[in-house]
Amino acid sequence: MASTIETLPLLILERICEYLDSGSTVRPSLLAFSLSSRTCHIASAAQIFSQIELKIYDPQYLSSTLSRWNTLLTSGRHGHVRRLKISFFEIAEEKARDADRWHREMENMHEEEGDEWNSRHYFHMHDFCRPSHEDICHGGGSIRDRESESWDALSQFISEFPGLKDLVWSAGYYVPPAVLSMAAERGTRLHVHHFSLPSLIQIRDEHKAISKEDYALCTHPSLYSIAFRVGSYESGGLLNYGKEAVMEMVAGLAPNLAHLCVISQETPGELEIDQAMALGKPAWKGFFPGEASCNDTIERATARSSTRGKFQSLVFPDFVPRGIDHWVQHADFSVLRSIVMLWQLSDGIVLAEVASRGDLRSLEKLDLSAIEDETEQSQNALNLLLSSLSSLERLELSGYISPKTFEIIVHRHGESLHALSLDPVRDVGNDSRNPLVTFSGSDIQLLASNSPHLTHLRIPINRTRSDEHEVATYRALAKLPSLRHLVLTLRYTIGPDEEFWDEEVDGEHPFNIEYDYDSEGEETRPTFLRETWTNIAVDAPLALSIFNTISSADGGLEYLRLTLVHKEGFSSRGCRSSTETSAMRWFARPWICKRDGGGVARAIAFEEKETAVCGRTWERMLGDEEQLWYEEMYQPLYREIWPQKTADWKNDWESIPLWSEETTE
Repeated sequence: MASTIETLPLLILERICEYLDSGSTVRPSLLAFSLSSRTCHIASAAQIFSQIELKIYDPQYLSSTLSRWNTLLTSGRHGHVRRLKISFFEIAEEKARDADRWHREMENMHEEEGDEWNSRHYFHMHDFCRPSHEDICHGGGSIRDRESESWDALSQFISEFPGLKDLVWSAGYYVPPAVLSMAAERGTRLHVHHFSLPSLIQIRDEHKAISKEDYALCTHPSLYSIAFRVGSYESGGLLNYGKEAVMEMVAGLAPNLAHLCVISQETPGELEIDQAMALGKPAWKGFFPGEASCNDTIERATARSSTRGKFQSLVFPDFVPRGIDHWVQHADFSVLRSIVMLWQLSDGIVLAEVASRGDLRSLEKLDLSAIEDETEQSQNALNLLLSSLSSLERLELSGYISPKTFEIIVHRHGESLHALSLDPVRDVGNDSRNPLVTFSGSDIQLLASNSPHLTHLRIPINRTRSDEHEVATYRALAKLPSLRHLVLTLRYTIGPDEEFWDEEVDGEHPFNIEYDYDSEGEETRPTFLRETWTNIAVDAPLALSIFNTISSADGGLEYLRLTLVHKEGFSSRGCRSSTETSAMRWFARPWICKRDGGGVARAIAFEEKETAVCGRTWERMLGDEEQLWYEEMYQPLYREIWPQKTADWKNDWESIPLWSEETTE
């Protein structure tokens, strides 16, 4: 007997599939629905085949790949395709070769599915069309045979999709001319994730003309988004004029370019590069040096662009080419939806002025990093910017964030925010006493009272031995009505937290002078280590207790990530040896907490390889081996805190449970 849902009209089932399509690359809910019955499978076809990804390694294998796809897309399915991605397929041998090289970077930058804290989400477009985090951080692979005749077959394959809206090229910097021609002919938006202009990498003073392939790409009428990794100096002392070319594209040569990401990429450590930098970079002579007719054509094409660029996304993770003022002159910021940039005073002042005039009225996503300037001028510019912007949906700030700035964020944008990431921290060498927002229980209550739609939150809080103040913060987080995804950085110090240290009341901070192993500070060191170890010890029961406390209100929290980070400051001291670092990391374990299919909360450890290495350090120090002189205190201190209970003594440690009213009775 058919289920109730299968009796619904096909049109209704198709609308359900549209709702289930999350817009991501994976789309688990839609795929699960399609597998539930034959009727649901038929209804989901249009949505499932609305986006397809074709992976290629070598064009000689392209024909068989295209043949399989054409078979799969029979019965009119070609008409469903709206987005096509062509990406580079890395063979097993290359994956194994690169595994060690990228393991640590990948482990740190890639979090759980849905852990959306990276620059790719600031491309204001469909998730399928955005560059991956690997594309932004490391670039991509390259197709082997650029001159292959198979590209004509690929062009023909693309022509079979009458409703194609977006063509995503994520298979290296080389885009075949046949593909470019087809995109232009069809008016399909072209997204290039590994944009590069290799013919503009030149020997000093050579000043060659750009290749016809590169020029066709950077002036393509359908070019819609690019991610461009570029530096001024290349291996061997070559000069790269890619940045200069992009500025010409912005000025009108790429008339439909709407999303731009520029990442600085330099190759340090080479003598030739150092020598090239010392000589400086000669001025660029243009796309066609010495060819007046070609340059006149470019100038006329730029002049024909009567309006400024209509950018929707500007992503500058590490620098703003020529400063933000240049972009304000060449782009209409009133249509800008998303911007990522480092905070520089000059850029901040310009951006604040633009916002105060109402010229950033469409902005929905903002990421400002490295806010190190605590001067009144800088903070006034930051606060003016945030006060002048229309309601933001996504905001990410890192650096000096004052309580006043936090209040502006909450009162101005709390109602509209869906994702918020705040990382208040000051430069290590800065001994300023200007207050940082600390995310106490009262701060979180203010956020909860004004943020009804906030689903994603990432903040640091002070880890204070599970006391009532720390618990008050967790309970306040539970009052965020829509919170589903939470990343908490638990900050700790070794010794007194200078953020709350008042020398007029508390006397001189014990680490105000350079720490000397033979000083009197050595006598107090075991006390500080005892407090630190018990503070940073986070086991699975504690991680689950934190998760359950935050999700206790309605059980809505789906994901919690916990990491412990040493809170650095002008007087804060760190570990004095790699052994001490390893010893502390054994307790300071990172956790992911989420509910399984049955709704039961689970705590999952990650970065386990690093944890295992730290465990071996403790096996040695808790054994009978002779200790190094600075390790001699570790075993007695460990025994004092966690007496041996089992043969596996290194695992006998446990966390301090969360404070509760019952524990104080």
